[in-house]
Amino acid sequence: MLYMMCMHQTHMLIGLDLLRVFEALHRERQVTRAARVVGLSQPAMSRALVRMRDALGDQLFVRSTRGMLPTPRAEVLAPAIRRVLEGVEALRVPGPFDPATLVRTFTVGAVDFFDTDLLPEVARTLKTAPGVSVSTRPLGADSGDNLKTGQLDLIVGVRQVIPPDAMIQHLFDEGFVCAVRRGHPVVKNKLTLAMFVELSHLLIAPRGEPGGPVDDALAKRGLARRVAVLTHTFQSAPLIVSRSDLVLTAPRRIVAPVAKAFGLRMFEPPLPVPPFGVYQAWHPRVQDDPAHTWFRRVIAASAR
Repeated sequence: MLYMMCMHQTHMLIGLDLLRVFEALHRERQVTRAARVVGLSQPAMSRALVRMRDALGDQLFVRSTRGMLPTPRAEVLAPAIRRVLEGVEALRVPGPFDPATLVRTFTVGAVDFFDTDLLPEVARTLKTAPGVSVSTRPLGADSGDNLKTGQLDLIVGVRQVIPPDAMIQHLFDEGFVCAVRRGHPVVKNKLTLAMFVELSHLLIAPRGEPGGPVDDALAKRGLARRVAVLTHTFQSAPLIVSRSDLVLTAPRRIVAPVAKAFGLRMFEPPLPVPPFGVYQAWHPRVQDDPAHTWFRRVIAASAR
């Protein structure tokens, strides 16, 4: 139990139960009503008053025709005691969380895949939280450290980019689709494995590194493809493919919504390529923060 050391020559300790008795008496000015407030019988309330008087060396409350009047000493103590009780209640019972009153910017480390796929839905949700804004940053080698220091509130990405000490939540699994421009000179109604290996490709590599699930799947068959262009952004890929003869293999969520606008034809990959998981991750220190918990729910709902 938390105690308050009173400024008294006896240096006695006053428990929270007595502080609540004091505050109730000071507010109600009547023993019976104060006892009802703190949940004590009237005799127990009277005994508590005796203990307070002994501890503080003062009458504290004196009977009168207007009820229990506080002494000058009690009037001096009342504001301090009220602050102690308010502080204890703030520790024990968090106030109700209302996103409509929240003023905060959440910073998310993610590839631009997050911007195009999830942010539109997040923006719609934030209409109910007008004081909340979202800022995105590209993932980098320092993203894990930024998560620890609070410069990033969340990381959204594949498992490989998430620090080992982070809390994680699986958002969704995503599969791949191939795309070429309409009027492609080679790919007409079908994309065969032979065409796939023969043609030049556009590779999306957010971290600038070659290789990936498609190349791993080809390697298992003793095959390889030629990557003619490597881009680090998802957003640029549909435009590049629409103006070239390159083949794009990318997450379905990226290609499908823009295929018609960019004049792209979609095909299933000509060989099995395993899907990948997308996760959100955060530092354990914000696990129980009500605002952060709410924002994580917004992200999860947008992913669905």
